[in-house]
Amino acid sequence: MRVLFGEGIVKEVNAVEVKPLDFGDGQISGTQIDFILSTGDEVKYIYSQNVPIEESGQRAIDFVKKLYTDGFNDFTHEPVEML
Repeated sequence: MRVLFGEGIVKEVNAVEVKPLDFGDGQISGTQIDFILSTGDEVKYIYSQNVPIEESGQRAIDFVKKLYTDGFNDFTHEPVEML
């Protein structure tokens, strides 16, 4: 699968995982999306705190569904920050 991470940055991705963001206190504070690249490297992002948790979770799930269905997707418009 291919993901566009930025202008001119397309990477092969072997796996993607969406999970709740927990800083260790047991309270969910956001949505995290982890990419396992074909090189074996891991790239992790969290959705912006300006996006409600319910919306960020749904956005992440929709992104992954489209990625798996189409084999490619554009991540450049997602409101995320790299971990």
